[in-house]
Amino acid sequence: MLQIKIDSDSKVIAIYYLNDEKEGWIQIDSIPEPEQIEGKLPVMYYRNGAIEYEYEDVPPTPEPDPIPEPESSYEDQVVALIRERYSADDELAILRQRDTKPEEFEQYFHYCEACKAKVKQKLGMV
Repeated sequence: MLQIKIDSDSKVIAIYYLNDEKEGWIQIDSIPEPEQIEGKLPVMYYRNGAIEYEYEDVPPTPEPDPIPEPESSYEDQVVALIRERYSADDELAILRQRDTKPEEFEQYFHYCEACKAKVKQKLGMV
């Protein structure tokens, strides 16, 4: 036995599936399956002794709030600037050859110091 409860507009607001009768509820034999319509939600009504459906638009899904990017640390910003010119492999090669290619090391060293100074200025650390 199925029983339904409706509101003042005949909209089904509850379905009761147990066999004991509930006072003020309407007994029905079955509930038909609603049509599946893309972008629509079926809303069940009880009219003229039968279940019928009306279809309402699916409410739009709210856009999630963007997740703010965490502030990059001083070190991360310095490394990012260095990576614009030197890859990690380039750095290792320069450091390995520090004594045999001092001019190349000096250019690298001064570039790294300039990157550090630029980030410190940007972050107000000077």
